[in-house]
Amino acid sequence: MTEEEFIDILKTGSFKERFDAVSRIDPVYLMHAISDKDENIRYKVASRISAENLVSLMNDPYKEVRLIVAKRIDAKELQKMINDRSFWVRYAVAERIDKSFLPSLITDKEPIVRIMVAERINEEYLKDMVKDPEALVRKAVAKRIQAKYLSLMQDDASESVRNIVSERLKK
Repeated sequence: MTEEEFIDILKTGSFKERFDAVSRIDPVYLMHAISDKDENIRYKVASRISAENLVSLMNDPYKEVRLIVAKRIDAKELQKMINDRSFWVRYAVAERIDKSFLPSLITDKEPIVRIMVAERINEEYLKDMVKDPEALVRKAVAKRIQAKYLSLMQDDASESVRNIVSERLKK
């Protein structure tokens, strides 16, 4: 299929025709479909387009498109997605973003994001997470925090956190 035929299908084709075209066309032509009215088309574009062309899909209204972007875009661009409205997107950002940006996610409203932060953040920031309201976050912190700060968690409300602290203190 030529570029002109592809553009024509995008303008006049049914959903199925557009989806098939986006699935088969050479990825260099996918920029023509980046603003398609259907989120499924944009999702397919996001999964096939080159990583350097994903920036224009960072603010797509469809969270699944943004999630694909967060998983594929150059990690240097992820700081622009750190406040995404979807916690799944923020989780994907926390998985890949440079560790120097993780402190800004310490207080994310979603525990799953904070758990990923606790698993990746530089150790010196873990002491700032010892009083997290979520026990699973504190558990992740207890596994990695420097030994000199374990005493801050000895009386934790969660038995599983106290057990981790106790085991680590025995070593």
